[in-house]
Formats: sequence, C-alpha cells, structure tokens
Amino acid sequence: MHPPIAGATSPCRTHLRAASLLRSPLFRRSTQRNAGVRGEIAKGAAWMVLFRLVDRSIGIVSTIILARLLLPADFGLVAMAMSIIAVIELATAFSFEIALIQKADPQREHYDTAWTLNILVAAGGAVVTAALALPASAFYGDPRLVAVMLAIGAAWFLSGFENVGTVNFRRNMDFATEFRLLATKRMVTFCVTIGAALLFRSYWALVIGMATGRIVGVVLSYAMQPFRPRLSLQCTRELFSFSGWLLVNNIASVVLSKVPHFFVGRSFGAQTLGAYTVGSEIAQLAHTELVAPINRAMFPGYSRLVNDLPAFRRTCIDATAAILMLVLPVCVGVAVLAGPVVRLLLGEQWGEAAPVIEVLAFAGAVSAITSNNIAAYIALGRPRLTTVILLTRLALLAAMVALFVGDYGLMGVAYAELIAALGSLAVSLPILFRTLHLPVAGYLANLWRPLVASCLMGWGVHAAAQAAGSGDSLSGAVVALMVAVPVGAVLYPLIVAALWLLSGKPESVETLVVRKLQELLRKPAQEGA
Repeated sequence: MHPPIAGATSPCRTHLRAASLLRSPLFRRSTQRNAGVRGEIAKGAAWMVLFRLVDRSIGIVSTIILARLLLPADFGLVAMAMSIIAVIELATAFSFEIALIQKADPQREHYDTAWTLNILVAAGGAVVTAALALPASAFYGDPRLVAVMLAIGAAWFLSGFENVGTVNFRRNMDFATEFRLLATKRMVTFCVTIGAALLFRSYWALVIGMATGRIVGVVLSYAMQPFRPRLSLQCTRELFSFSGWLLVNNIASVVLSKVPHFFVGRSFGAQTLGAYTVGSEIAQLAHTELVAPINRAMFPGYSRLVNDLPAFRRTCIDATAAILMLVLPVCVGVAVLAGPVVRLLLGEQWGEAAPVIEVLAFAGAVSAITSNNIAAYIALGRPRLTTVILLTRLALLAAMVALFVGDYGLMGVAYAELIAALGSLAVSLPILFRTLHLPVAGYLANLWRPLVASCLMGWGVHAAAQAAGSGDSLSGAVVALMVAVPVGAVLYPLIVAALWLLSGKPESVETLVVRKLQELLRKPAQEGA
C-alpha cells in the first residue's frame, strides 16, 4: 500500500463538478503560489530543447566529417561492440539519480549511496564487457573487437565515478548550468573525435571519442559541482526499492522500440525494415526532439509539488496542454505532408516510408501525452504504475502485430503501434484521474482547443498542398511544402487564439503565452522610455 499523498482530497471530492474545482479558492491560491515553479519548468524545458538542438547539430556535422575520414568498416566494427555493450548497459540502468530527484529531502547518505552504487554498477558492467570481449570477437569473426571492448569497458568503469552531486542541477531547476555541463562535454568529445580521426584514420578515433566523453563527464562533474561524495551503502535498500522499478521500465521501453523492427525485418526483409525504421524516426521527431527534453525539465518540477496536490494537478494539466499544443500540430503536419517530405528528403526509392509516417506520426502524438503522465507517476513515487502502462502497451503491440500483419502487411505493424499507443493512453488516463483526484471534464477542458485547431490546420495544410499541384515529383514536392508549411504555421496559432477568445479567455496555457508576449512587447517600450 502507498501512503496517502500530502494534500490529497478525499475520494468523494472527485465527484465535484470540474468548474467548481477549477474556480475554488484553494485551486487559485495554489496556482498563484506555484507560478514560479511553472516558470522554472518552462525555462528548463527551453534549455533542454536548446541542448537537443545543439547536440543534434554537432552530431550531424560530426557524422559528415567522420564519414569523409573513416571507412564504413570502422563504423561497423564499433557498432558490433556497442550492440553487446548496449545490452549490458540496459541491464544495469537503475537510474539512481532519478530516485534522488524524486525524494523530497534526500540526505547526504542518499547521495553517497547512489554514488557508490554507480561505481559498483559501472565496475560490474566493465567486468562483463571484458569477459564477453573474446566470445564477441569469435562470434563476429573479428579479433579487433577484443581491444575495442576492453577500451570501452575501462572508460565505462571510470564514468562510474562521476560526481552524483550534479543531480542537484536538475533538483534545483538550474538547467542553465545543466546545459553548460552537457554542451561542454559534447563539444569536447566532438573536437577530440575529429582530431583522433585526422590523426589515426581508423576506428580508434570513434573509441577514443566515446572514452573521452565519459572521462570528460567525470572531470566536469567535479569542476562544476562542489559536492564531494563518499563511499557508503547505507541507503541501498531504499534506493533499490525505487530504482528497481525504473530498471524494469527502461527494459520495457527498449523492448517496445525493438519489437516492430523485429517483426518487420523477420517478415519483410532488410529493404522494408530500412524504410520502416527511417519512417519511424521521421514520424517520432516531434516526440524525440521536443517532448523528451521537456519531460527532463518537467520531472523535477513535478517532484517539487508532490506535497501540494492542487498545484501538482494544475501543473499536470498545463503541461499536458502545452505538450499537446506544441507536438500535435507538428505530428498532423508531418502526417499530411508525408509524401512530399519523403520525396524531398529521402528520394523516390523511399516511397514505402510515406504511409508509415502518416500512421506513426499520430502514435507519436499519443505517446507524448502518455510520457507526461509517466513523469507524474514517477515524481509521485509510484514507478510501478509506469510498469503497468508499459507492459500493457507491449502486450497490445505484440497481439496487434500478430493480428494485423497477415492482412495489412507492413502497414499492419504501423497500425499495431498506433493501437498500442492508444491502448496505453486509455490505461494511463484513468490511473491519472484517480491518483490526482482529477475530474475528467477539468482535464479535457484544456485540451480540446489544440485538438480542434490541429484538425482544422491539417485540413488547411492538405488543401494548400493540393492547390499547389502534384507532389509526385521532386519539384512538385518542393512547391507543395513551400506553400503548405507557411499556411499551417499561420493557421494554427490563429485558430488556437480564436478558440481561446471564444471560450472566454480561460486561465490556461494560452493565458501564460499571452502574458509572456505582453512582457516581451513591454521591454522595448520601457527601454525606449
């Protein structure tokens, strides 16, 4: 049994009308008192999205340069090693730092125990990696794997000593410092990798780059955080009781991401798998590039509000509405313009990916909502609820793939992913409503505007693309995108604003956006005065 959440209302309160709850003095006071937390979350999300942009940009530049300096075989050799090491890392992904963020008042012994456990886990992973070096070399038939895996394993061991105190950057919502830490580490790794590639012209450049990233992370963690951890196992049982569930969730998430590819590769071959994989990556861009970094900022914000359920509830509604407002129009636009996007970015030979994108884009939008709910459950100290949701989705996915592949072929797998995403959301929402004592009407009242606006925008974008002419050729695809994308970019915010005004300007995400715009507009006037 879980202890009651401080500040929780009694079960009978869940039957009050949504309007009464949202207008109650307690709700308004809680909203005002925690406006600062929501502002910190917004700033943190902006920093994390910025880092994702920086990270992706450096990654693209790095790949382009390294592709010129190294051979495909060099990349393949390191990929062989990482295919094994990734499994070991997954089996040791306890995420003790998440447990520290979730705790309301972690003591020094919690930090020391987490640091010590990280060292032990890294040491264990390094030993297993070294033990598998020879078998992996024999399996792949490449003796070079032994040295590669030993080097990566040694770097993994050293990374276990990273200062656990850096978790306070997230706990304290200091995402500007978090950005500097992550960006500096990424930039140093990039420079060392390119330098090693110029010097050695071999796969060792990639290994050196990976090792540098881990070692630089350790050095920076002590340079940027004054906390000095000590060896201790005092809180081991307490941390494992929480992090054990996170390990199960991490494994379930990875299996979920691999099941569709396994079925596609097994049933349709390498070429179709390639189309499905690339299509899936494009369809999920909004989720991976926006939602994931936003949730990184959301989790510590939620953790601060655990003892104030009305504020937690309000923040959860606002966060879901904000995520939906950002992600849904992108997903709808990608789905509607999948054909021209594929022709322009990938070429005619990738046509098989377009219908996959059309379906999986909506699966990504649904997953965005579920992921925000999951962050809330973990912040509340109930990671097992996340396990229930993920296992439900996994079971649905496996069942739907088996049911649809025979009749619908490749698209059957895409339909299965969409149905599994919808099913997990259907399981997640009742849990959310019950856990937060959240009325359904109060939740939906903030979500219908981006839903309606995205549908209308999608219709407008489709009409604009059709009016621009056929997108069956490369030039036609360019014209269709040049016409349709600006239409969507203008149409969506106008529709959202109109719906908000027609609704009587309710206190919502739109209100926060309007206030922020007013602040930005006042600054030049004040400076001029």
